[in-house]
Amino acid sequence: MADKDFKVKNKLFVNGLSHNSGVILATNNNLDSHTTVPTQYGGTGTATSPNAGQVLYSTAGTSYAPTTLADLVTGSKYQSSAPSSPAVGQIWIDSDEDATSFDPNLIRRHQFTATAAQTNFVTAIAFVDGFEQVFFNGLLLLKGTDYTTSGSNTVTLSTAAALNDIIEVVTITNLNSTNTYTQAEINTSLALKANLASPTFTGTVTIPAGADISGYKKELSSSISTNTNLAAATRYFVTSASALTLTLPANPSVNDQIDVFDASGNASTYNITVARNGKLINGNAGNFIIDVNGSWYTLVFTGNTYGWKVA
Repeated sequence: MADKDFKVKNKLFVNGLSHNSGVILATNNNLDSHTTVPTQYGGTGTATSPNAGQVLYSTAGTSYAPTTLADLVTGSKYQSSAPSSPAVGQIWIDSDEDATSFDPNLIRRHQFTATAAQTNFVTAIAFVDGFEQVFFNGLLLLKGTDYTTSGSNTVTLSTAAALNDIIEVVTITNLNSTNTYTQAEINTSLALKANLASPTFTGTVTIPAGADISGYKKELSSSISTNTNLAAATRYFVTSASALTLTLPANPSVNDQIDVFDASGNASTYNITVARNGKLINGNAGNFIIDVNGSWYTLVFTGNTYGWKVA
């Protein structure tokens, strides 16, 4: 029988279709009932409504599923190591947290975790304006467009940061000359140290204020061939061809030191007498006699109880 078109005046009942299923669809000239309208027919493919903060989303297929925007927008990861399971389209920004640090006396890295709508970020140390670099979640910002500076310690963003955004300011520090030496003071100090190291230096040295001469406290030296009153912090080279007497200081201080050297090598023939001048020598009330050719003795005053210690 030939196909014939027909019209339904009121309702058409088709056995096998249930209106309880919700939707009647015709596919390839076949009628069928469905609980939902698939995506290819302009539907959602689901009867589940999204909750607050969710949207309907489908990666592929005939059905949408409620999901949050946070799950859809993966954004960037700002961390020192790569993500273990990155999502498609995700960006990883290396924070260089484990990178070798700069010399803190020249270059400083200041990191801030922003509060909501924060614009100003103040560094702990002043920097040289114009030589800073500002990073926003790892992206280098353009000065004058993305940020401005003020006071040599403040960075102000043109657009406020969101909560937990990472701001890094890499700066060259503003060094000053506090507690430093002038070139003239350095030259004087070097000359002083060279003179003190010389065994023949007997002149007067003026020490500049603030000069550090620790470790360079050298004895002065003197060549003698006659009876002499000895002075602390002096090394004596005895060149006499006759016996002589060397008299120790009358009022020495603890740690005063005197060196006596038989430079002529005649001490066994021409004895050198070190007169104690009222202080004990090695705890004894007697003078010290040098009678060994070419001998060298060091005397250190230890106090009145033991007097001069001879070594």
